[in-house]
Amino acid sequence: MMTFETGIFLSRIPFVKIGSGPNPIVVFNGGQAFVRRPTPARTERDAKRIARLLPSDRQIYVMGYDAAPPAGYSVDMIVQDMATILRDEIGPSTVMGISFGGFVATRLAADHPDLVKDLIVMVSAHRFSPEGQRSIERQIECAWQGDFHGLLNEFGLAFRRPWLNWLLRLRLWQEWDKLHEKMSDPATIVRGLHAVADENVGKDPSWLQRIQARTLIIGGTHDPFFDVNAMKEAAHLIPWTQLKLFDGETHMLPIERARDVAKVVKAFLW
Repeated sequence: MMTFETGIFLSRIPFVKIGSGPNPIVVFNGGQAFVRRPTPARTERDAKRIARLLPSDRQIYVMGYDAAPPAGYSVDMIVQDMATILRDEIGPSTVMGISFGGFVATRLAADHPDLVKDLIVMVSAHRFSPEGQRSIERQIECAWQGDFHGLLNEFGLAFRRPWLNWLLRLRLWQEWDKLHEKMSDPATIVRGLHAVADENVGKDPSWLQRIQARTLIIGGTHDPFFDVNAMKEAAHLIPWTQLKLFDGETHMLPIERARDVAKVVKAFLW
């Protein structure tokens, strides 16, 4: 039976611990971790979805982000926090970064190779695609204005399968009057988005060559946020990398093809 334990690292970084066992896997979640206010139900639902992608006999930590990020919040600041947590609390681990979390995972592996045994980059890379960068800039603008409907509409066609996009839009319509209760405050969202929208992120990718961990990059060929060129560039620069692309899939690959993704991950970690 899958067990869940919630807690806080460094008095400000929330986490969910799943299961037990040796060789922990530390997961850096996507941007939804700071866009929506965390609730116990949402936290457990996200953790279950992530756990389906990973071996059931490994201890898993799903990391959140600072709920009140300071001014000047950056990927480097997040990486320093995560490095402290791994060094002092968890120990060297397999690290997986999903979407936004891929920025953190790759930088952590490059700057602190002693803490990352294996690296999995899920629907992510070291930089956005041009379309993805434009989307992040629109999200920042919407967040500044408190336009949560516009912010979430950026994900309105995120799924490959039309019926899932329809369900997403239906859910957004149902939550229309309560979005302000469910979303984080605009400053938190903007600071999180600015951390990865900085023009220097991905500008010089040579640092990827410092990654020593075995690396798996998984993505979809129709991902609007991280395109094939970005994933291939990362795979070329990281010394030991396996690249797995799912033809026609989008940014929601881990949800729409969870079983197939789990098989690839399991084979990599075997």
